[in-house]
Amino acid sequence: MRAKALVLLIGAALLAGAVALVLALDPRPPFADLPFALPWFALIPAYVATSRFTIDFEFRKEARSITLSQLPLAIGVVFLGPVWHLASRVTAELISTVALRRQPPMKVLFNVGNSAIELALASAAIALLPTQLMPGPVIWAALLTGLLVNDVVAHAAFMTVMRILGVPLSRGAKLAPLAFASASTLVFTSLAMVSIAAIWTDPWTLLIIALVAAGLSFAYRGHRRVSARQQATEHLYEFVKDLGAVDVHGTRADAVLEQVRVLLHARTLDLALSDDARLSWQHYVSREDGPLRRFTTDSSGLSRAEAGTAAHGNDRMSAPLLGSHGVIGLLTVIDRLGAVRAFDIGDVRLLETVANELTAALERGRLLCDLERSATTDALTGLPNLNNITARIDELLLGGDELVVAAVAVDSFREVNDTLGHQVGDDLLLEVARRLRLCLPDGCIGRIGGGRFAIAVPSDSVGNDAAMFGLGLRAQVEGGAQLGAVGTHIRLSVGAVTAPEHGAEAATLIRRAETAMYSARHAQGGPVIWEPAYEVQGQRRLAVVTALREALSSGAIGVAFQPKVDARTGQVMGVEALARWTHPALGSIGPDEFIPLAEASGLMRPLTTTVLRQALTACKGWQRRGGRIGVAVNVSADTVLDPNFVTEVAALLTAVNLSPDLLTLELTEGVLVDDPGLATERMAELRAHGVKLSVDDFGTGYSSLTYLKGLPIDEVKIDKGFVDAVVSDAADRAVVRAVVDIAHTLGLRVVAEGVEQDEQRRVLHELGVDELQGYLHARPMPALEMAAWLRGRDAAVSV
Repeated sequence: MRAKALVLLIGAALLAGAVALVLALDPRPPFADLPFALPWFALIPAYVATSRFTIDFEFRKEARSITLSQLPLAIGVVFLGPVWHLASRVTAELISTVALRRQPPMKVLFNVGNSAIELALASAAIALLPTQLMPGPVIWAALLTGLLVNDVVAHAAFMTVMRILGVPLSRGAKLAPLAFASASTLVFTSLAMVSIAAIWTDPWTLLIIALVAAGLSFAYRGHRRVSARQQATEHLYEFVKDLGAVDVHGTRADAVLEQVRVLLHARTLDLALSDDARLSWQHYVSREDGPLRRFTTDSSGLSRAEAGTAAHGNDRMSAPLLGSHGVIGLLTVIDRLGAVRAFDIGDVRLLETVANELTAALERGRLLCDLERSATTDALTGLPNLNNITARIDELLLGGDELVVAAVAVDSFREVNDTLGHQVGDDLLLEVARRLRLCLPDGCIGRIGGGRFAIAVPSDSVGNDAAMFGLGLRAQVEGGAQLGAVGTHIRLSVGAVTAPEHGAEAATLIRRAETAMYSARHAQGGPVIWEPAYEVQGQRRLAVVTALREALSSGAIGVAFQPKVDARTGQVMGVEALARWTHPALGSIGPDEFIPLAEASGLMRPLTTTVLRQALTACKGWQRRGGRIGVAVNVSADTVLDPNFVTEVAALLTAVNLSPDLLTLELTEGVLVDDPGLATERMAELRAHGVKLSVDDFGTGYSSLTYLKGLPIDEVKIDKGFVDAVVSDAADRAVVRAVVDIAHTLGLRVVAEGVEQDEQRRVLHELGVDELQGYLHARPMPALEMAAWLRGRDAAVSV
């Protein structure tokens, strides 16, 4: 309100000054011997017409508009007294601003004041001259001087109003209008004096001049429209040709939006882009008088560009940005450059064309950003990918930083992914990534593949102790996690290295940290700090895994069989199938080495299938020879929890045509701890097919006798560790007796593994163990040898 009051005051001051100056002048016309008398009201339509019909053209890629008001002004100064001339000018200005344009009072008063002071200064300049007989060069010079002085006064008043309204203007924007007004004043004052000279000689010339001026005006307008369309087409072509892809976050955005603003002849351009949920709008505002501004509004908020320009113009037009997936934004231009003309239908069409081209450029920019992001960012977690994290660590190393680099594996990822589905597996990784960010807000974190992450932190921030850093990491990330409706437990394996002690390049550090991480999987998660010896071990593991893949595809994995005999009668009750592998170059590789590697590399399922198929085939062969001997096969936790495993077992039994009760699947007790509910469900499905189940290596893990209750199993196998000292250690005998008593109470058979001495056999028999397995009776042997051994054993027992 205060700003409007000041603008009104300036307009009133201009009008009052003009009235005072006019009243101080001689009220008569400056020439005593006029060729004819001109009524004061005759100039009113001339003033109204010249203010309504402007000459528009483009100057330095900006639209400019000028009026022909100097023509009636010059005629009035010569043929009318100042008072009547002022009355004519003020009346015409009121008709134009109030009746025709319906401008607000503030603008009406300011425009009337400007017009009045222009007339007063021109009249004063003429009045200062000595008496003239007729218009000539002196009158022209005086009129030009008065109008130039008016240009300065009017420009100063306009700049004052802009400052009061808080509209920032650049230095060029302040000086250019004055220079342009002065040049146009020189031209049109000269034309006005030529017209006056003609009218002085013949009054009818006034009509001819009016007709010629109107004809030229209409002709120029037509030419201007054609020329403007051609220029707009040329400028649009140049703009589109160089447009390319536009990223609003890049440095090129400022220049592109400035080009759009100039192309659309606007003082202000507001590009509003919506987010995916359309909850907010990001505005990019280019103005004639300032740099690009960025800000955000909510879905219902008024564009600040519009709010900021409402004080000096309401002329605006908008066009939606229609992308391939709907509306992505809105392009708005406000206040057309030029003094008078507003946006027209041609400007609207140009805006729509520019909006379409800009939409395509923005979508190309987004696509390029997405491609660049996908090359450096993990799509699931948003963390840097392997290439990016490697580059970031290299940058830290170049800066001379001492670092701790850790490789982290989510041990529970594979089983969650395989048993609960990829969506839950993704949710697990997202939760781990969230926890890593929380505990390491300033750390360098990246996902390097699968369930593995790499982390780098300055050594001094963790007390130069990589082991304590790894322990703290596990303590903060591990624990229960609720993934939607599914509950699980996060477990980590952590390997760590220090730089530059363990390497001077990021790729080396990450590789060695991963080597230590794989060792941590066999050390309850670690952390394990890398040592040079791990390099050789890592190369060996890689060679074994590579060879194992080839062996599984070529059928090089063999199976040996070891019998289980009745502890009381010595009768063979069944055999256990044991995987055996001899590689041409690596030699004999024991199960203790290749089975953990198969589990870690995802090869356990095909390995189990290979052993199971060979075991069932051998069992069928023994059955054809008259022996009904069952076979047992070890199965890992991941394999049992796989929902497809039950179907695969049933299919293999059908293919071999073997009775399901001849197959026993030996499960490690770890499957009962990881997910007892799902494990029980899978075991029940296997039992429903007639397959027998056994708990292998009982007592070595986390299980207790209470796990046996309610499980759908047929036998329990006591681990060799309790058998070795069963003769001499009373504690081991007590454990075996407890297992036997509970198992027999539940209707389960008990098998003791690793029996090598006759004294062990005697004690185990006394403790109630049902079956024995070990070197005491036979070492593992191939299927054909096992068949011969069985025949010989049967003959010996029968005797």
